[in-house]
Amino acid sequence: MKVYQVFSARHYIYVALLALLSLVMCACDAPFAAPMPAANPSPTATQAPCTASPQRPGDSVKTISSGGLKRSFLLHLPPAYGKFLQPLVIGYHGYSWTMQQMERVTQFNDKADKVGFLLALPQGVDSPPSWNAGNGAYGPTGDADDVQFTHDLLTMLKKNYCVDSHRIYLVGFSLGGGMVYRLACTLHDQITAIATVSGAYYPFGNCHPSHPLPVMEMHGQADTQAPYGGNPSAHMAAVQDYLRRWQSLDTCTGSSQTFFQQGDVTGIEWTHCAAGSRVIHYRVGNGGHSWSMSKSINTSDVVWQFFDSVR
Repeated sequence: MKVYQVFSARHYIYVALLALLSLVMCACDAPFAAPMPAANPSPTATQAPCTASPQRPGDSVKTISSGGLKRSFLLHLPPAYGKFLQPLVIGYHGYSWTMQQMERVTQFNDKADKVGFLLALPQGVDSPPSWNAGNGAYGPTGDADDVQFTHDLLTMLKKNYCVDSHRIYLVGFSLGGGMVYRLACTLHDQITAIATVSGAYYPFGNCHPSHPLPVMEMHGQADTQAPYGGNPSAHMAAVQDYLRRWQSLDTCTGSSQTFFQQGDVTGIEWTHCAAGSRVIHYRVGNGGHSWSMSKSINTSDVVWQFFDSVR
């Protein structure tokens, strides 16, 4: 009987060690993880209830008065809208685009329905539509007060809709990326994080946010309209200069780390930044001036995953 008991104990220990070894081997052989943690669309117990008036989900075009102009934006409310305060994503279209085109290209409305956030797509003015991204006489960036427009838009949305004021994110494409850069420097107290895709970054003055802002930038090295290396004659900054600016503003220290590599896409991040902020850059080797610049990555998914990781 004693011999049998000793054998059983050793047997169980052996089986346990084999199971542990199997887990380690499985972890090592697991496929490459997603660029960032997946979003969790389910409401949590800590979410505050919404007290705003009921609204019908889906698309609607709204107008407000700002800076003496009638300004419009496309508002998309997800099916789960109305019970809890939800994140807000504001997306700025590219030069000559419309808000409908921004929705069609990015398909952020579908993403909003799946994970549960409000989507606002402002419409630029001028002909063709543009944004006052701050480069003055150096290019066709418009002269409307788009900073005031965004301020008025945020005020209206937070007052009348189920907006979580702690989760307000800005994303911009091309000249819209330059507009987001300017807004991050001027309306930083109301913004949680920003993301830009194929951004055209122009000078507009000093930038001194009152707190560190998490930043994500995606850019193709074959971009000819907003060149990766910049365009000095148009006073357009290089991507690396833009990234260095945010590393300085977020007081990041240490070197960058590569966290994603697939196809022609390389993900680089600076994580040792103030207040837990970070600067993330996706470099697309063969990418041109477009929203979806590589088959190796879904731009809209990555933008939302970045936003959802910043709370």
